[in-house]
Amino acid sequence: MNKLLLLLATLLSFLACKKNEPLDTNLYSEVQLDLVGENHENVLNSNLTIADLDLYYVTSSGDKVLQNHGNLDLPKNMEIVDNQQHKVLRLFANLDAKHDDYAETLLKVKGYEEVSIKIKVRRQKGSLGYSELFLNGAKISTDLLAKPVTVQLKK
Repeated sequence: MNKLLLLLATLLSFLACKKNEPLDTNLYSEVQLDLVGENHENVLNSNLTIADLDLYYVTSSGDKVLQNHGNLDLPKNMEIVDNQQHKVLRLFANLDAKHDDYAETLLKVKGYEEVSIKIKVRRQKGSLGYSELFLNGAKISTDLLAKPVTVQLKK
């Protein structure tokens, strides 16, 4: 009788447990920028460092939130990388918007005006990314989204 009760308890515990597998979440908000000064020189090849760059996420209420988190691998949500030709800025844009809405990110380069980066957020199942990119209001061709995009900085 005890064996029957033990078997019944084991069977009920297996039936009561549901296996919920977590959804894999894919995030894609990487934007690569080739920052060019007034004389068409790559400003990242000069004395500028990551300390001279600030990245802000713009909230839905219009507030700017500085992206500087010491506990992340990329504490400012950006890094300067050498792509064998020259240095480019790799950053992660704001994805805090509803599906098919726009999220804005502002890049401040020391000595230059802010650069506005807007993306059209795409949310599908476990994926979160973007489908359109605007730099300073100009739409960037979808063919260029996976490549460094040249940004003319203004003083």
